[in-house]
Amino acid sequence: MLNTKPIDTRHLKFRYSGTAEHYTYDRDTNTRIPGQTRDEATGCPLWKVRCVVSYKAAMEHGEITVVVPHPEPPTAEFESEVNFTDVTVKDWAINGNQGQTWHAETFTTDAPTTRKNQPTPIAA
Repeated sequence: MLNTKPIDTRHLKFRYSGTAEHYTYDRDTNTRIPGQTRDEATGCPLWKVRCVVSYKAAMEHGEITVVVPHPEPPTAEFESEVNFTDVTVKDWAINGNQGQTWHAETFTTDAPTTRKNQPTPIAA
């Protein structure tokens, strides 16, 4: 069984609603590990990008958080359309709680470019 599943985002729309630092928690001690988590492959800090995602064909939408490596906090105009590449999702269940963790390789925006909302994709 696959734990991490690739997501075809061609039919999804993502609308930006905010960014926060991503931290890792130690399950044994139930405490946060000091310092912002970094991507093992790129060394870039990991960020949680909050979005409303919609799937028009199914008439569904919901709020999600996508974890993405980026040298600076990814930003965009509130509710502007943003894009992710190489998106994966992993279902989880811990202590009676369950959910999904979304990850992506890059974050981009189609919003009008300004210095604050022009994040550049991470090169592989």
